[in-house]
Amino acid sequence: MTIWKEIREPIRLDGETFTCDGLLDYSSEQAADPGVHPWRKEVLSFIALFLDKENPAILQLSSGTTGDPRSHSLNRDAMCNSARRTLDFFKLKEGDTALLCLPVQYIAGKMMVVRALLGGLDLILQEPASRPLKDLERNVDFAAMVPLQLEESLRYGDPIIRINRLLMGGGELHPATRARLASMNTPEMYETFGMTETYTHFALKRISGPEPESAFRLLEGVRIGRDGRNCLEVDVPGVTSGKLLTNDLVEIHEDGSGFKWLGRYDNLINSGGIKIIPELLEEQVRECLGLECLVLPEADRRLGNRLVLMVEFQGEEPPVNTWTKQLRNRLSAYEMPKRIVTVESLPRNPSLKPDRTSARGMLL
Repeated sequence: MTIWKEIREPIRLDGETFTCDGLLDYSSEQAADPGVHPWRKEVLSFIALFLDKENPAILQLSSGTTGDPRSHSLNRDAMCNSARRTLDFFKLKEGDTALLCLPVQYIAGKMMVVRALLGGLDLILQEPASRPLKDLERNVDFAAMVPLQLEESLRYGDPIIRINRLLMGGGELHPATRARLASMNTPEMYETFGMTETYTHFALKRISGPEPESAFRLLEGVRIGRDGRNCLEVDVPGVTSGKLLTNDLVEIHEDGSGFKWLGRYDNLINSGGIKIIPELLEEQVRECLGLECLVLPEADRRLGNRLVLMVEFQGEEPPVNTWTKQLRNRLSAYEMPKRIVTVESLPRNPSLKPDRTSARGMLL
């Protein structure tokens, strides 16, 4: 497939229209202009790279979901195939607006650009700051954000209702935020599931409205299974090169149409011979305490590993005794943490996901 034949002209960028060659020239010129803001240069540099018919490699650092992070070359055809699945799922049509407020150094930002090019969408460029919507004055059909951007937008009352459909990925939402989303019908908000190796998401879960979904739905044509560890196997035709093995523990629907994510195999904690999925336990703790937290292993001579609960708390006197009583009413004996520590802010990686390695280092 020649991807340049798949790009819809005229191409729309910030309300201006271009031919494919015209956008290539414009993006190249702007990317070389010292007066252009660095974040905008990054976007335009990627557009120029993607459109370059000399077909230079597009390198991307993987998410590390299926192993150690590594750099690999992105396939333009696979990017287009992934983009079409999203365009079809949301029934996006030519002329619809798409807001790019994610950094294009990550696959999620790159894929917003590709969806706009293939779908004939009007791509609106916005600095990937914590409050990308604060000056938004027009309606947007489609956008994607990370949890920090969503949390800050809600906190400051930014016009999130101007967005029709919103993707959220890259980390966990605060329990209070999830509860708030249940009272919102606009935007239609979807949590994403995917990785660099699948060219962003291959499954979605609606998290807004009075009946949020508890499991992920697969996009068209995606096939899944489980290996001997009960970890997810996924095949995305036209995107992955056959079956991709992950370390994600899942429960799969009987009809194979979706799955419930349980946690990461590499995060399993063996405490006294009992295997504990920390992500499931953290979900219970969040619901009980209403606070962000991590369940971490700590070496123990008798148990092998004991559970330590790290709670994000910014007050002066953490009510540890009260938390302990609340948790004892909710958790089984083997799920109860042996001690509770507090931090002002949980450590996170550049994708804003909890950094468990750094958190364990803070216990020393």
